[in-house]
Amino acid sequence: GSMLTILPLVLTPAAYSGVNERTFLAVKPDGVQRRLVGEIVRRFERKGFKLVALKLVQASEELLREHYAELSERPFYSRLVKYMSSGPVVAMVWQGLDVVRASRALIGATDPGDAMPGTIRGDFCVEVGK
Repeated sequence: GSMLTILPLVLTPAAYSGVNERTFLAVKPDGVQRRLVGEIVRRFERKGFKLVALKLVQASEELLREHYAELSERPFYSRLVKYMSSGPVVAMVWQGLDVVRASRALIGATDPGDAMPGTIRGDFCVEVGK
C-alpha cells in the first residue's frame, strides 16, 4: 500500500459543496512513523484548505475490514488490513473549494513509483509496494 488513502466522506452533497466541500484522508502507519504528518498538514494549509478534524487512531482489524470491504476480493486485502493495523494512523478531514480534486493532485499517483516530484507520494515514498 501507499502512504495515503483518500476516500470521500459520506456527507450530504448539498450541504457540502463549493467552499464547504470536504475530503477524508489518512496518513498510514509508515507516514506516522516517519514523522511526515506535520509536513502533510503544512502542504494542505499552504493551499488554503481548512483542517476540520484530525485524530490519531489505532484502527482495529475489524474496523479496517469494514472500511476496505469493497477490496475484500483483492489478493492484497489481508496484507492491507494487517499493515493498516500495525501502527497508528492519522485521520483528517479537510475542507475547501475543490478540495477533493486538489488533494488528489497534492498526494500524487497511487503507486509511488508513478508519483511526480512535488507530490506527497513522489517526495516521501521510497518503497514501492508494502
